[in-house]
Amino acid sequence: MAATVGTLTLMSTPAQAQVGSVVDPAGDASGSGLDIVSASVKNLDHTIVARVRFVESVRGDLVVSIDPRGARGVRLVSEYRPVAHTESFVLPGAFTDGSGDDTAVDCPGFRVHGSAERPVARLELPSSCLQDGDFGAIRFAVLTERRGDTDYAPEKADGDLGSSSWIPRG
Repeated sequence: MAATVGTLTLMSTPAQAQVGSVVDPAGDASGSGLDIVSASVKNLDHTIVARVRFVESVRGDLVVSIDPRGARGVRLVSEYRPVAHTESFVLPGAFTDGSGDDTAVDCPGFRVHGSAERPVARLELPSSCLQDGDFGAIRFAVLTERRGDTDYAPEKADGDLGSSSWIPRG
């Protein structure tokens, strides 16, 4: 009977989100663009949610590269302008895929949330926009730009842009 109750408890527990996180030192950005402090990505069943924290909200471009294991990825782009309209779109090809196409792909439901008051961007990618939803583990990398590369995370030991650990789908 105890085994049955334990099995029922496990079966009724909702799936937990799988999360990967990286940190980046404040003040290491080159130029006056977005200085990354931390980034996290949740690999949920129906949505991939990226959250990037900055030292402060300033003008700059944010690119979050999402790389599924064994498949071609995407880049989530938000061109943040505190006093103007922010453009956001999805590009084919993760950083690890080599040169990517700069023609935005159709991704209904892609959303970016942020404000000038809080130095945090939240990007929500419907799972259907990545390999038609047919993927498992992912990894990510974050880059900011303003007239050239400003900051990136995570960083490899040699100073180059790295990738997070693999994040299972939850």
